[in-house]
Amino acid sequence: MNVQLSPDAMQFVEGLVASGQFESAEAAVAAGVQLLKSQQQLRAEIQKGIDELDAGQGIDGEIVFAELRERAKKAMESAE
Repeated sequence: MNVQLSPDAMQFVEGLVASGQFESAEAAVAAGVQLLKSQQQLRAEIQKGIDELDAGQGIDGEIVFAELRERAKKAMESAE
């Protein structure tokens, strides 16, 4: 598949390659596609959470934060 980038996008990709962040334009574009894929997966997970909340399947926020505080406390104690 050949993809045409706008001049601005091509300049951006070329800058990433020139700075050494990516070995090639293809690698930079592949990273961008991977980012888009991750973004879509995150959106799907968020929608799943919204749907669960709408169905009354949520957990009270105070309970969640109490559990997180307890986990953090235990982690701090074990690190000492």
